[in-house]
Amino acid sequence: MSIPERREYYRLPIRVPIFIKGINKNGDEFLELTHTVNVSASGACLISRQDLAHSADLLVSIPAPVSGDAGLPQDQDFRFPAKVIRLESVITNPKRRVSVRFTKLLYERP
Repeated sequence: MSIPERREYYRLPIRVPIFIKGINKNGDEFLELTHTVNVSASGACLISRQDLAHSADLLVSIPAPVSGDAGLPQDQDFRFPAKVIRLESVITNPKRRVSVRFTKLLYERP
């Protein structure tokens, strides 16, 4: 018996280096270099050492060099505001999976 897929957008299993910025449970602001486990149009699963609260606001950014021909600054980051929607237990894994939902979709369905 197969379980039907409930997700609206396909998850791409891809490891992308990212920065996450936010405030942890102790109230401390942080900037962490980490990576994704998978990404979809509506969110991502990533790895973090931070002790985060459920529904915490994060800024996910992908540091990406941009060609000068594109007419954009060379050091432009791609930034995506996100909200924490699922956390693995920090007790069982200090480098745990954190699922986030982007506050704006990466792309719209045609």
